[in-house]
Amino acid sequence: MKFVYGSSKTGSVSEALKNVREPSALFFSVASEDMLGRVALEIEKAFPGVASVGGVGQAYIDREFFDTGITVIAMKGTIRVVADVLEEASVMPIKYIRRLENAVREVGGEPGKTACFDICSAGTDVRAVTTLSNFLCPLGYDLAGGTSNSEAVACNGKVYKDACAFFIFRNLSGKIKSYKENIYIHPKGKGKQFMVTEADPRNYRIRSLENISAEKVYTSELGISRDMITRQTFKNPFGHVCGSETYIVSIKGVEADGSITTFRPANRLDFLAILSMADYREVVQDTISRIKNDLTGVSAVLSVNCLFRYIMFNEDQYWDSYLTEMCRSFGHAGMVGVGEHYNTQFVNQTMCCLAFE
Repeated sequence: MKFVYGSSKTGSVSEALKNVREPSALFFSVASEDMLGRVALEIEKAFPGVASVGGVGQAYIDREFFDTGITVIAMKGTIRVVADVLEEASVMPIKYIRRLENAVREVGGEPGKTACFDICSAGTDVRAVTTLSNFLCPLGYDLAGGTSNSEAVACNGKVYKDACAFFIFRNLSGKIKSYKENIYIHPKGKGKQFMVTEADPRNYRIRSLENISAEKVYTSELGISRDMITRQTFKNPFGHVCGSETYIVSIKGVEADGSITTFRPANRLDFLAILSMADYREVVQDTISRIKNDLTGVSAVLSVNCLFRYIMFNEDQYWDSYLTEMCRSFGHAGMVGVGEHYNTQFVNQTMCCLAFE
């Protein structure tokens, strides 16, 4: 697979599509939700019947980064692609599971060579990821994706609120594999984990850890004041420990009662660790090496990077270097999201991607 892309700071679809010819699929991002409907419709008119998915957020292709207007990533090559949408994603996306089943059937799903890339409306991640992964993962199909910075997403020329738009890819020339990149670790010498003893997952709120207010546990462990909590998540997010894996939980705020609100829900009896930042330059190199070792002749990587990662990398003047490193060995493109999806999990402060042979 290969990427061809275009952009327009003024929001001109014709300008963004001027170099695109015979695409197999189109993934686009816009700077604001009010642009989404017009852009989706114009892309569908320009390439009728071509699978298209879009959301709100910044985008990147190879070394270039785009945060205004529109950006279009055209995918072409030896792939089959179908796009569709699960509606009522925050309530009951399972009602639309037939669309997912049909998409897999239409591309001729084959384990190891078939995968899903999704973009969902903000706040719908939990049920969307559960619905997608419960069908896909047992069949050997990977999932990666993320969250649009909006209440709506676009699919095949239409805009849907409270929805999850997805591509089903089948690679005709090799494998597709999903990856996640976690740049945080348990502090050396401290394998401490805290049981969630009281939580309100519906409202993404952790009330207590080990029967102590979440605020007191977090501030005392790190030796910080209450007003530093929301900034500290860039360096020390929570990590949901699940077997050998750790899934990041970003902190959103702190409440008057000592509860901590998050961007991903935690449930009572979950185990959380307070993570520390690793050498993220080394982690990025490890991710690139893993992809190259797992797959033969990687052609393209389609990814979602968390907004918090982008902010932190940018503040450390590493973002441009990050994009350069990622595209040194393969085509790399994607979107900055406000949540990330990796197989069965909804995560924060992570990079998730699909890599194509």
